[in-house]
Amino acid sequence: MSEGSERLSGLRWRLRASRALWRRGATPEAVVAEAMPAGPKPSEPVAQLDEPEAGDWIEGGALSVRGWLFFPDAATARVEVLLGGRSLGLARIGAPRLDVAEVWEGPRAAAGFELDADLGTWDGGEGEHDLVVVATSVDGERHELEPVRVKLGTRPREADELPPPAERTAAPASDRRPHVLVFTHQLTLGGAQLYLMDLLRELVRTETASFTMVTSIDGPLRAEVEALGIPVHVSSLAPYDDLGSYRGRVEELAAWSQARGADAVLLNTATAWTVPGAEAAAQIGLPFVWAIHESFPLSVLLRDFSPEIRERAEGVLGRASALVFEAEATKRLYEPVAGAERCTMLPYGLDLGPIDVHRAEFDGEAARRESGIPVDADLIACVGTVEPRKAQVMLAQAFDLIAAQHPRAWVAFVGGRDDDNTKALERYIESSPQGERMRVIPVTPDVEAWYGMADLLVCASDIESVPRTVLEAMAWETPVLGTRVFGLPELITDGETGWLCEPRDLPELAAGLDRVLSLPAEERRRVGAAGRPLVAERHSLERYGQEIAALLEKAVAAGKAR
Repeated sequence: MSEGSERLSGLRWRLRASRALWRRGATPEAVVAEAMPAGPKPSEPVAQLDEPEAGDWIEGGALSVRGWLFFPDAATARVEVLLGGRSLGLARIGAPRLDVAEVWEGPRAAAGFELDADLGTWDGGEGEHDLVVVATSVDGERHELEPVRVKLGTRPREADELPPPAERTAAPASDRRPHVLVFTHQLTLGGAQLYLMDLLRELVRTETASFTMVTSIDGPLRAEVEALGIPVHVSSLAPYDDLGSYRGRVEELAAWSQARGADAVLLNTATAWTVPGAEAAAQIGLPFVWAIHESFPLSVLLRDFSPEIRERAEGVLGRASALVFEAEATKRLYEPVAGAERCTMLPYGLDLGPIDVHRAEFDGEAARRESGIPVDADLIACVGTVEPRKAQVMLAQAFDLIAAQHPRAWVAFVGGRDDDNTKALERYIESSPQGERMRVIPVTPDVEAWYGMADLLVCASDIESVPRTVLEAMAWETPVLGTRVFGLPELITDGETGWLCEPRDLPELAAGLDRVLSLPAEERRRVGAAGRPLVAERHSLERYGQEIAALLEKAVAAGKAR
């Protein structure tokens, strides 16, 4: 056996040994490919499928596929996953695999792929099926991993149904404003959190209700919430893999909520925190309105929940007074489970006032000099926390493919953190021949300066509803290149209010960049200017606040009637 083969064999053994740790929530660094010094790159494609393994049971309607691959002479263009000979779609590429990257030199060493597939539309039936992963490089080289046979079906278990709503004693008539509990996942900086802040400011301004906020993770937005006169209660996550503990946590939340004298609940995001909050509201008969931003099929969104808790989570959707979505495509994912009558699509509101103040006093050239960006550069900005679904590594690879044709182009990735995702992106940039023209900027509350500096905002995500960064860029009249996923085609008309390309496809993204950067600057400015009135009309914060207030008022009235 050659030295390279021994190194690869050892790596595969260590990765398989660590797989159980990863599934319990440890990071890939829990077991590192130690004692395996970096060496020469292999001369042929190598790959490994970490998940699923042969003989695995697949139940719950979702299939998770994880692994890594390496083409020695070219970047990976796309990775397709097939089950029983039927395609499940393209996998996400560029997922961070620092453990693999340590073995070989070169920017393409961290070549992880992942796919969370919804099997609801897959018609292969239960039983055993072969799963096959097929990768293609940008040079057209094809590599097929060895098939893995898995079992599809549901193992028998006792049903655990939600208890019926508790009877509520009608409260005496009162002139006081209704009191609403707000459940949200965290108060860190992020699109869903900033959406909620805008909404609460509008609801407080119009005196729609009084509020108390409940969250699982504290953060810098807490001060802003409390400045609105809203008290904040920080509580721990409910366990979602143990039914007994989960039930106990829901009962605690129900008792706490009842003691607050609440009239309704407003939930922000569908996460492991808000799901038990919704169930607690249902148990004590509180009406609840649920704003869901996640464009994942339910089977994928709830894949880490135990089967019993997953069934309860699906059931509680059908008890909501209203489910609010920001994209029609996302709404359609939930209608079969929750019922179309309680699902509504509302383009969420954006406060343009602070943006206009910032634009009026913004000096783009000074901001570029301060940030180390050439004044005459064609600056591409990618704004958002660095994570696999936002495809920042793939964007860096796409830039490499077209950078020679656009010598003035630069890329700024705004959203770096001290984690593996950012390290993988930085590692790629350091080894890239175009690395001097790519920058990773830490997460910052002052992202608007990057909208003002940028000539183009790129959203390369493979899962998005309507990202706030796209709306903010359009409000700044910064043109946008986005992927054809969920709400983005509902917002962007290709060539008129932005541009679109296919997700999870490296050559497609590179072609989209080349297409936009090849346009005259005047044409890019025209498209950017067309985005501003669209956002002002479609995403009016005042109108959105009125519509959410009406949903809460209706829910409170129905709750009192019961």
